[in-house]
Amino acid sequence: MIESFVLFLSVLTSGAWLLGAAGYVDGHIGWENLAHQHPSELAALMAGVFAPLALLWLLVAYFRQASAQRQLAFALKQLHWQARKSAEQTETIVRALAETQDHERHAASLEVFDRAMADLQSLAARLAVGFGLLAPSDLPACWRMARAGDRFLFFRALLGDAPGSEETRTNLAERLSKAPDLRQPIADYIQLQERLADFATRRQIDPLAREGLEHGPPAKLHALLMALLRAEPETQPPQPGPAEYANPSAALMAHRVAKVLWPQGAAPAPPPTPNLEADDIAPAPAHAPPPAPEPKPAPPEEPAAPTPGNFMPFSPLTPGFPRNHDP
Repeated sequence: MIESFVLFLSVLTSGAWLLGAAGYVDGHIGWENLAHQHPSELAALMAGVFAPLALLWLLVAYFRQASAQRQLAFALKQLHWQARKSAEQTETIVRALAETQDHERHAASLEVFDRAMADLQSLAARLAVGFGLLAPSDLPACWRMARAGDRFLFFRALLGDAPGSEETRTNLAERLSKAPDLRQPIADYIQLQERLADFATRRQIDPLAREGLEHGPPAKLHALLMALLRAEPETQPPQPGPAEYANPSAALMAHRVAKVLWPQGAAPAPPPTPNLEADDIAPAPAHAPPPAPEPKPAPPEEPAAPTPGNFMPFSPLTPGFPRNHDP
């Protein structure tokens, strides 16, 4: 509004000044004599007429520019304020979303923890029944008590009155020797308990629940089962037989190599010498009959080619391989 008034006043002033200059030229110089003026005089007249107008509009332009700068600064302040408010609102929304996600993640972790604890209880119940510490008919009542809040019922049934004592360990070891099929549930329990303890530590589950898992009956049962597995004697795995019996093609190749190395075959072992006493030797007859001529030895027969199904192992690495006697 003020700018418009200033601009209107400047236009009126400029118009009045031009009318006054025209009246001065018309009254004192004359429009006919204006064209015959000396250039210096004409320039001085033009400068006198338009210099005040130029100064007036220069001042108007300066004040208009200053007003535009003030308006721009105000607009920038408004934008800055709006951006700050927007950033605060965005920060509030992000914080609320992060808290919601943390709450949902914590709730999901608690749900996973509860399911894993239920699986751990199931394994403990299976072990208690397998060790004969609980009767199958008692399981429904025990499960009702566990769902009512006694989460460590099956663990205490396995630990007994004196957890970690030598008597309890010996009793469970004797029962385990009679039921070897319990080794797999024991291994599953140990693995699940370790993974659940690591999960509770990483996800920062409720301290009370983590304390019960890491230092309560589940951890004590884990230590007891680990001691049972360490106390068991290690069984040696069966040793594989020679390669000739496991791979017929390799045995056939070994037979062919040995045939090339020893073409005459292996010399038969000498017959065992009987242990004769002096009384068992019969006296030689006075007139012994002439010895019978020795029969000619038959030509050696060509040995049949062995097959993968009926050949005898013929490898120098095989135990009991017959050796040639040096001449």
